[in-house]
Amino acid sequence: MRRRVLSVLALILMAACGGPGPDFANPLAIEGGGPDATDLRLNDPLVIPPTNTLPQPTPGGANLADPG
Repeated sequence: MRRRVLSVLALILMAACGGPGPDFANPLAIEGGGPDATDLRLNDPLVIPPTNTLPQPTPGGANLADPG
């Protein structure tokens, strides 16, 4: 029984190594060459506040981190 289970497991593992076609060699390849480096949008630089204090929350008030 153990030999039969190992044989089936070996067949499953060997079948998993095969591929559907020539593109299977690199499954993580990006079609179209990837993103365009000239289309990058840069964010504003990170600003460090002068103090570590946080404002007191106001129930029903505006979210200071969300300007919209």
